[in-house]
Amino acid sequence: MLLLRPDHIGDVLLTSPAIALLRASLPAAELTYVVGPWSADAARYGPSVDSLRTLSYPGFTRRPNASLLAPYSQLLREALRLRREAYDVAIVFRPDHWWGALLALAAAIPVRVGVATPETTPLLTHALPDSAGCHASERALDLARLALSAFGATTVSTPRAASLVFRVPPDAIEQAKRSWQEHSLTGRTVVALQPNAGMPLKSWPTDRWAELADALTERDIAVVLVGAPDDAVVLRQIQSRAHQVITFTDQPLAISAAIYARCTVLVAPDSGAAHLAAACGTPTVRLYGPAPPAVFGPWPPGPDQRVLLSDALPCISCGHLVDPPCGATRLPACLLAVGVDDVLNAIETLLPQG
Repeated sequence: MLLLRPDHIGDVLLTSPAIALLRASLPAAELTYVVGPWSADAARYGPSVDSLRTLSYPGFTRRPNASLLAPYSQLLREALRLRREAYDVAIVFRPDHWWGALLALAAAIPVRVGVATPETTPLLTHALPDSAGCHASERALDLARLALSAFGATTVSTPRAASLVFRVPPDAIEQAKRSWQEHSLTGRTVVALQPNAGMPLKSWPTDRWAELADALTERDIAVVLVGAPDDAVVLRQIQSRAHQVITFTDQPLAISAAIYARCTVLVAPDSGAAHLAAACGTPTVRLYGPAPPAVFGPWPPGPDQRVLLSDALPCISCGHLVDPPCGATRLPACLLAVGVDDVLNAIETLLPQG
């Protein structure tokens, strides 16, 4: 079985319940999971598969294609390799990923499962109706169930299919423990801030992150800024404005996860960081604007996974992350409508009492 997931970290985490369901239902099957190199660690520490590969899917590399023909020549090379491996089933987890569906067709995979969108339906043998507003994790689970049915297999329930899966490795846990001791964080209430949403339309202003950090410090709450190498610039900007924060930057994903697991609360926009913290059992406060939380929000929803979404504008949430009707290219009004006090109040509800 070939599993295709071209997207970034959050999407791979949201797909982890479906991978767990496939593994539990097909313990003897060979599962090959193909993700982007940008998401490899999210898949590596997720549910067990037999083979994990990376593929720089065109359109997801955040850089332009070398030429108009480059995506098709890449598809041909990959399809020839997959043909030799003779897969029985392919699941295309991204709903509109016509390139992945075409890859499965060109690789002569007889059963091709995906979501019924105009781009993909002609290329699939089994298409799941595209249910507007369906949560991304539930849709991935439905695709897994459809593939199991097409394969003639019985769906086996597993607790891991009920939540996101990320297995923090022991060395990352130990490194986070040393960091806590180094910064005298042991025994303190610690709130983590991860401000980078991956795109401007899902981001909150830098000065508000700094204001939030200062307000938490005044309440004798330790504040840590956490980020990957690509987050260094925005973390420095916040650190320069805030009075007292501890910054963990240039962190591999597993170490970020171990840090989140030690925190009392994580505050983040709609991002992979929020899903990662939740997978580690950490309560979160999430800031949403154009992205609909009904589709990309916490999975499963729960009282310790708080979603902040303003009701001040009738267009919330429009679902447009590239060219919204309001014309915004960054810092949209829907996110600006979420204030620092709103976030502080949400954090207070998640802090241990007494």
